[in-house]
Amino acid sequence: MIEIRSSYLVKAKDIRAVTALWKEGRERVWPVLGFHGRIQQMIHGHAQQSYFVWSSEWENMNEWELNVGKPLDNTEYREWSTEINKYRVYGEEREIFKIFEPKLKLDNTPGKVEIRSSYIVQIQNLAKAIELLKFCQEKIWPIFGWQGQNQQMLHGKASQSMLVWTSIWNCIDEWEKSMAKTYDSKEFQNYYKEWLEIVDFGGPREIFRNI
Repeated sequence: MIEIRSSYLVKAKDIRAVTALWKEGRERVWPVLGFHGRIQQMIHGHAQQSYFVWSSEWENMNEWELNVGKPLDNTEYREWSTEINKYRVYGEEREIFKIFEPKLKLDNTPGKVEIRSSYIVQIQNLAKAIELLKFCQEKIWPIFGWQGQNQQMLHGKASQSMLVWTSIWNCIDEWEKSMAKTYDSKEFQNYYKEWLEIVDFGGPREIFRNI
């Protein structure tokens, strides 16, 4: 499975109008086209508030390409896209991530926050880093009640070398309190010590709110 994150930069004065149009598209147009996923607004990162993302999951790129071609012949989509493109002026970037198994479903409930913590590793250390991520999901996550997905960037600014743990929370405070529990966990600290031997840098941590 892959996740495709298509992002758009809008002017600050147009944030409310764009938010309303995204919601309209999700409720009125997506069901017609069979689209799915999450619409998110960045609340922490390189373009907070003005940065919107459509996140969707697919079996492969071929499935995504077949589906994104559907709107070209759909009147409702053309009318909606004409309106939102007045505001959605800039296509910022499109990132593609491989989702590691076991793949858990990410909650798309409006108002919840997604926290994407990324890590940069040398290509020669990728296999070991992926092995450790899977160990963490299997052995460490259950201790703290964590959830989410482990991913590897396939296309974007740090393809192959960027690994991501993404997770959904009710609020940022819930995430902070959960992370604080790791300091007193022998199991986590033993894992983390080994993880730090593999990871060169902590990459960007981005926070998004589902709309």
